[in-house]
Amino acid sequence: MIATIIRAQVVNMFNLLPKDEKFYDELEQLSSRVVSAAKQFEEIVARLPNFDGQLANIEQDRLGARKIFKESILRLDQAFITPLDREDILSLITEMYGVVDRVSELSQRFRLYKLNDLHPTLTSQAKNFSRIANELNTIICGLRKQKKLKDLEPSLDAVSGAMELVKRDRETFLGGLFAGDPNPLEVLKKKELHDLLEDAIERCEEATETLARVLLKNG
Repeated sequence: MIATIIRAQVVNMFNLLPKDEKFYDELEQLSSRVVSAAKQFEEIVARLPNFDGQLANIEQDRLGARKIFKESILRLDQAFITPLDREDILSLITEMYGVVDRVSELSQRFRLYKLNDLHPTLTSQAKNFSRIANELNTIICGLRKQKKLKDLEPSLDAVSGAMELVKRDRETFLGGLFAGDPNPLEVLKKKELHDLLEDAIERCEEATETLARVLLKNG
């Protein structure tokens, strides 16, 4: 009984200590970089082969995301009380930075490969990616407002629905990749593009899954 009372007092004491709210700023800044990178990539696909401006914008997003990531890691190492569990913050900033970094790598392939055409599913995948990125941003912005899991279910459901479309398009792409008598080099290029994009999308999905756990734990 006494031990229970002492534990409750310790918990209350920690709850009264000031938490470093800067983490919310950094998470929101990173999620906005994810949204921007996804939107710029969607523009690249739509504007092919005229996309130099989008490449420059994505590079700015990558540099900005890397700066935020490094600052967040340092803050996480020094902070005494964090608004969310440390492992959740680490997972979120790692996944979101990874998304922007992967989009940057993917976008540079368009310049290096000098592509003239794309597999049709890449256009729909780019749109799905942008949709998922926007929903991720909505959920991230709900953390500061202490939204409950049920409040953000529409965004989580939207991500789940978009991921089903991603899987369908992936199957369509792979099913037709070797149809006819394709140039092996072109096949390798197109598959690498789709693989990099899929990795970026999956990182977004993993971030939303982490957010769902955070909302559940803190609800």
